[in-house]
Amino acid sequence: MVVEALPGLESTAPLDPNDQSGGNNPVTVDTMALAREAMSRNDPAEALGRYLRVLARNPGDLEALLGAGDAALAVGDADAAINFYSRAEKIAPRDGKTKAGLASALVQKEQPRPALRMFDDAVDLGVSPVAIALDRGLAYDLRGDNRRAQQEYALVLRNRADPEATRRMALSMAMAGDRAGALATLDPLLRKQDIPAWRARAFVLAMTGAAKEAEQAAYAVLPRAQADELRPFLERLPQLKASEKAAAVHFGHFPENKAPQMADAGSAFRSDRIDLPPSGLVAAPVYKSAPAAVLAPPLRDQSYSPVPRSATVAPQQAPLYQAPAAGPPSEDDRAALAAAQAVFAKADARRKAADKQKADRKAAIEKAAADKAAIEKSEKAAEKAEKKEKDREEAKAKSKEPERYWVQIASGAYKPDLDKELAKQKSKYGKQLAGKSAWTVPYKSTNRLLIGPFASASAAQDYVNQARKAGFSTVPVTTSAGQKVEKLE
Repeated sequence: MVVEALPGLESTAPLDPNDQSGGNNPVTVDTMALAREAMSRNDPAEALGRYLRVLARNPGDLEALLGAGDAALAVGDADAAINFYSRAEKIAPRDGKTKAGLASALVQKEQPRPALRMFDDAVDLGVSPVAIALDRGLAYDLRGDNRRAQQEYALVLRNRADPEATRRMALSMAMAGDRAGALATLDPLLRKQDIPAWRARAFVLAMTGAAKEAEQAAYAVLPRAQADELRPFLERLPQLKASEKAAAVHFGHFPENKAPQMADAGSAFRSDRIDLPPSGLVAAPVYKSAPAAVLAPPLRDQSYSPVPRSATVAPQQAPLYQAPAAGPPSEDDRAALAAAQAVFAKADARRKAADKQKADRKAAIEKAAADKAAIEKSEKAAEKAEKKEKDREEAKAKSKEPERYWVQIASGAYKPDLDKELAKQKSKYGKQLAGKSAWTVPYKSTNRLLIGPFASASAAQDYVNQARKAGFSTVPVTTSAGQKVEKLE
């Protein structure tokens, strides 16, 4: 157990009631327990500081590394989280939680391909698919695979009520063009005045081409200055591909050739940032205040600058060196030759990397298709089993309580008083009720008093006709199969 003394504090009484030594012992605390407690009450900033104190004493503490990674990710510093998880992976390379943490951090770094591979590794190592479904869904959205993303969000929502999963589901549906479905998904949160849901609604409208309504929604939940700043983003959203929309609404990133021109457009997306001290320092990190996120979840890196195509040198464009016909090559000639060979080597490395990326993509597509088929097969099997169980229960109920025919002689809202009503009817129509057993069944807000059962519906009607001649008003009743009828004691 990692404990630390709180400086400047001394206990005013013995910690042990039987300790007679006085109150001069320093107060000690379990730092790891305090870190866990801070995370449980959703205070990752304090938790991160506590975990850093543990790591200052023991840099190889696996629990502290994983906890620090989770806390860093929660406060929005994916780079720090990757650092902690990577150190944990060196200690426990077969730990599923470490793989899952790395995958979530990679999603925040907008690297969905390696993140999805990490998520698969985490599941293979025993992590529940439900535990990673929220971030794995975002990874699929960043890949432009909205259908797979929505399957992941649905997995979360089948297991628990999760507002963030609901909002991501709606955004994913809007990326795929389903405005009506997205708005219907958000509706329960909107009715609860969930502010992030209202922000998500603005993006849903913008992504599906309702720019004017999106602007109105933005002005309804934002200060005018921020809403003015956000307008160019909302106008450009419909022009993007599904994967580009995901990067825009979740991270505030636009492709370079489609980015709006404004002074500081990204400020409308930024959230609180954290400056972490170097690994091993005892001091807790210092947090800086910044404007809260306006229409997106916490964001990290705001840059988006893909390498221009002109920076790529194809092999055939590399200058070929030809040594002079006479005499040995000079130093300049050797340098030129070395430079040319380096260009060829880099081009060859790029080609191999591209081939590997293509093969990985093909394997991922095949795996996604296999996963989809497996999921559909599992869902069909579950539906079939559920229907079979329902049919069995219905058949069991029908065999126990078949359809029967009765005559109602009275009714009463208070079930225990039905025996009094029966006695009253017998005092008036004793001859008609002689030898008849009494039963009861609920009906709406009252209880029916029945006699029977009769052999058939016509037999019950014959009794009603005969009773009417004696002034006894009754009605025939048929109970359906499975409907429970109790005998009146």
